[in-house]
Amino acid sequence: MELSNIKNCAVIGCGVMGFGITVVLLNKGFNVTVVEKDEKSLQRGIEHIRKFYEGSLKRGRITEEQIKDNLSRMKGTTKISDISPDSLVIEAIYEDIKSKHALLEKIEEVIDEESAIFTNTSSIPVIELANALRNPRRFIGFHFFNPPPVMKLIEVIPSLKTDEFYIKFAVDFAKRIDKEPVITRDTPAFIGNALLIPFILEAIYMYEKGIAKPEDIDKACKLGLGQPMGPFELADFMGLDIVLAIADNVFERTKDPRFSAPAKLRELVAAGALGRKVGRGFYDYKQPKIFGVEI
Repeated sequence: MELSNIKNCAVIGCGVMGFGITVVLLNKGFNVTVVEKDEKSLQRGIEHIRKFYEGSLKRGRITEEQIKDNLSRMKGTTKISDISPDSLVIEAIYEDIKSKHALLEKIEEVIDEESAIFTNTSSIPVIELANALRNPRRFIGFHFFNPPPVMKLIEVIPSLKTDEFYIKFAVDFAKRIDKEPVITRDTPAFIGNALLIPFILEAIYMYEKGIAKPEDIDKACKLGLGQPMGPFELADFMGLDIVLAIADNVFERTKDPRFSAPAKLRELVAAGALGRKVGRGFYDYKQPKIFGVEI
């Protein structure tokens, strides 16, 4: 698989991260097959993409002609078998290792032997996922940050079984889509989330202890630490279910107390208060939004 020959990509999972990754690829001229588990999830993801483009059009960031061209290169399906064999595949489903294993086995049945498979996992060691594949040498972590159309960073995470060719391929592909790659060891949560998640959890513990309210902790972090978003705002933006999944994944593997999730986080997730995408998390939002677009 040569970078210059890549025309077709597939994104599996069209949630917050998957639809953002799809937008990035469409904007760079690739044909993109979007795969979801069922028709309802697929149509919801495609509608999010359309609304994102509508918002970009209103802000003058894209033209109607560009939107029409982009959408003409997108195909939605619920069947893995609809993926073109020469596709670069990016897995972006929920952080559950059993689900990812089952999916990766299906992907390998469809695509060419030399085609790269990327995983957007945010916390699961890549080697644990690679063990589901017959040919793990072309499998590598390729972690986008939220929101993918805006954030420049890509964490490139090779496992011990990843071939050097595919490490270079992943780095070059990140540059091809105008992202800035960093290579990190295959450890739980990698670089970004290994720093970010304990920070968010500590803020929640401060709130539980009655030290300060979420809005005051956020204000302190923004005005005193120079952060663009406070930890509660960021957790709501990421999705509280995602924050909890990352924390639990890392704690399960390392027993590091910094990743022990607070009761308040579990309570909100159990109540379905997952943040901006549903309209309520640590804060209440009038309308659910993804990437600033009402959904």
